[in-house]
Amino acid sequence: MDNISRRSFLVRSSSAVLGAGLLMDPKFGPNDLFKERSRVVEVMHQGAVMEKRRIDESIVRDMLRGGMEEFTGSKNPWAGFFNKNDRIGLKINTLGRPLLYTHHELINSVTSELIEFGIKENNIIIWDYPERHMSTADFILNTSEKGIKCYGSFIAGTSPFDDTARFDPDVLFESENDTAERRHENRNYSMISSILTRDCDKIINMPILKHHSITGVTLCLKNIGYGVTNNNTRFHDNPYIGNFIADVNSMPEVRNKIVLNIVDGLEACYENGPVPLDTFHLFTPKKIWISTDPVALDTIGYDIVNNERKRRKFHSLEKGGYAIDHIPVAARKGLGTDDLSMVDIKRVIMD
Repeated sequence: MDNISRRSFLVRSSSAVLGAGLLMDPKFGPNDLFKERSRVVEVMHQGAVMEKRRIDESIVRDMLRGGMEEFTGSKNPWAGFFNKNDRIGLKINTLGRPLLYTHHELINSVTSELIEFGIKENNIIIWDYPERHMSTADFILNTSEKGIKCYGSFIAGTSPFDDTARFDPDVLFESENDTAERRHENRNYSMISSILTRDCDKIINMPILKHHSITGVTLCLKNIGYGVTNNNTRFHDNPYIGNFIADVNSMPEVRNKIVLNIVDGLEACYENGPVPLDTFHLFTPKKIWISTDPVALDTIGYDIVNNERKRRKFHSLEKGGYAIDHIPVAARKGLGTDDLSMVDIKRVIMD
């Protein structure tokens, strides 16, 4: 391949169809998903991750900017998703702390791009489920009226149903398709994070590519399913996992808020997830993926983790007995496609 500058692109496609259906009207939104084929942009840069796991933030921002322009076909890509007065939530993933969580450098790149687009700093919220995970991952909590906000749905030392917790009593996920003895105080319902329902107008889902000891992989769908609900331990057993994840993602109050998925694949985990105990089980794709289709992204991520396991002579996810049905279940519920022949993937290699 020819060498190119950071702002130039060498684009390869894994699918045969790359015509007008890929770059439609840039005004993407949840009601516009899957009108034609799903679209994914994968951006890779060898210099993004350096020795000793150091991340080059300037390169990551170039990757993000280039990927967004490629995805939308616009030099002003954020205008296809946001108005300048929107309150935007970045739903990150910090469960894998202290070794692996959504990288600060990618989060900083997104916030910088949004601010440059015209979003007010205080209208950006970086958030996850438990605040203690965020603090352990070096996020500085901020609920003030100045600067970018950063906080979680659940505060340590409290009950997830306390008034101090940030969950919405008016938006419930009710189900008895669970392990009843794991219910919190025998409640058969889960509340949705009020950060999603009340504090944000739109959400960017920002998971990190990881193996998971129960679900096989954890990416877009699980980052939302378990990341925006309380009282969800009751769904950690088979056969409840797949339907729970897909059903939470299908809720209009949830689905209509999530306008974009940006998967962090700068580093990843192929085994011993979702909380890797050592760097031996990490690998370094040096990539990010962008799409409005969370199912397609999870399918791609599943294949990547499985291929890395094969390369390292680990058994496949299927042979490991993981509950990996949430991806096809989500596809059947219309959240996206798990058939990669129906996905146009543009691979952008930068240097």
